[in-house]
Amino acid sequence: MNSLDWLHYYQQNKTNRPEPKWGLPSPLDAKMQRALSRSLSHFQLGETGEGKFLIAQARAQLPDDTAYHQALELFVVEEGEHARLLQRLVHRFGGRTIRHHWTHTLFRFVRRALGFKFEIQLLVTAELVGTAYYRLLQTRTRDPVLDEACTLILKDEAQHVDFHADWFGDFQSRLLPLEREIWSAQFQLLFTAAAIVAWIDHGYCLKITGANRAEFFREARRECIRFLKQPSQRAARELNSLTAEITSADCCFNSRFPSFQIVLCLVACRWQMIAGEPLVACWRKVRTPYGSMPRKIRGRRR
Repeated sequence: MNSLDWLHYYQQNKTNRPEPKWGLPSPLDAKMQRALSRSLSHFQLGETGEGKFLIAQARAQLPDDTAYHQALELFVVEEGEHARLLQRLVHRFGGRTIRHHWTHTLFRFVRRALGFKFEIQLLVTAELVGTAYYRLLQTRTRDPVLDEACTLILKDEAQHVDFHADWFGDFQSRLLPLEREIWSAQFQLLFTAAAIVAWIDHGYCLKITGANRAEFFREARRECIRFLKQPSQRAARELNSLTAEITSADCCFNSRFPSFQIVLCLVACRWQMIAGEPLVACWRKVRTPYGSMPRKIRGRRR
């Protein structure tokens, strides 16, 4: 992951942000405005917060990547900007912001209980579901101010998803293929649960605008599939580079059995994470089917 590139992106994205034309009248009827104000107030609550727990966890998990810490802080700032835009929309439609809601309480409890990686996963699922929601609002309503605000939010959310996908790609590049499949399966379950909760909470509003359940889940699934492709592609690129590193290190790479050697390369990479040894040193211990596990893993000393 190139954290410096993401840091520069967030720094540049703070400038030259157009503001919606809040003074324009809304063409929507009173019933739709009430539904929108209620639904948007729930999303607004989810965008609030200073992200102190998330950033503290990132510094503890990745102490050497200061650029990532700073980029994550600016990500939280952008989420706060979305909260401001949503607050203006809630007030525009005659509603009031809220301080508590069961979905927000559940989200905060789960993400804090299960660690940093799981918290990032929950943030991504919220971004994916939110993207589907805002896109349907744009398609189904004809309010110019709502359209402009959704355009700003969707532009940011697309980059937020790519930002987290880049981090997960780096994480997945150190996993074995089976581990990646297990991770992908649990992410899809988590995403499905988040989409169901979102429909329960916001389905009434979307129905008022003319959308239906199938349309919402189709949009959400499209975003989820797009996200899952990115870490997989990153992992494939990392695998190619790792294979090149092994083959160029004079480690007895046998070109007659490339698939077997690639699997061993992945195993060596995984052992590198566990044992903290150089990749080539791990490779030398697993380059044949008769090699033994590193003594450091077995807990033995020479």
